[in-house]
Amino acid sequence: MIPWFKITTIHIGPIPIQVWGFWVALGIGVGVYLLLKRAAYYGCDKKTTEHVYNSIIWLIVGGIIGARVFYILFYNPLLLTENPLELFAIWKGGLSSFGGMVGGIISFVLWRHRTRKGGFLANLSVTRLFDMYAYATVFGWIIGRIGCVFIHDHPGMECDCFLAFDWPGGARLDMAFLEIIGLLPLAIIFFLHKKIRHKDGWFLSIFLGYYGILRFVLGFFRATDLDYAEPRFLALTPGQYFGIVMACVGLYVAKKRGFFTKK
Repeated sequence: MIPWFKITTIHIGPIPIQVWGFWVALGIGVGVYLLLKRAAYYGCDKKTTEHVYNSIIWLIVGGIIGARVFYILFYNPLLLTENPLELFAIWKGGLSSFGGMVGGIISFVLWRHRTRKGGFLANLSVTRLFDMYAYATVFGWIIGRIGCVFIHDHPGMECDCFLAFDWPGGARLDMAFLEIIGLLPLAIIFFLHKKIRHKDGWFLSIFLGYYGILRFVLGFFRATDLDYAEPRFLALTPGQYFGIVMACVGLYVAKKRGFFTKK
């Protein structure tokens, strides 16, 4: 069993640093770095790379907004009725990963519409761009989830196995910790394939399918006995429903790109 700890804030002199925010910011930074490295790997010129970087800004802003809105609406709507300003308190934690994806997609559509006249995607397909996003997201996501482990904002069911934390009031699982473990094989696969020229859509379809299935499975291990436990709709959590959609989209992309077609 893992000893209990909870660290929400550290101080560097008089300056308080939110631990969760630090790890999320670090994850975003690593993701941006890896995305630009992928752009260089695919031979993007300077102008195209600048456009890719600009798209990241749109996705980050839209992702954060979507993640917070989804968290409030689907996971903790009482926060909005008690204090509407909680909608903006992202430094406290409480972001929905699937909300972030939806917000990021909406932002991408808006950004793409805004830049369509530039024609820069003539030498970089949207599918390849999303491959780059998928690759970078896995590593940044794992780092960001470390912040969730420090503040333990995703409690799992009571359990005394070796993966459980000695939670106050009884040992239980931490879903962020399990998600990190679950994502490590995908990160290894992506790292080993980073210089293999797969057909466009390979990284995207695997990421969508893998993460969707992972979140669906992990949903069954979430806490149900706490007042702030994730709500259920027809016995499934919102994350599980989004996981099903995500896996289906991954399957669709794989089929559309011909990954199931025999050569």
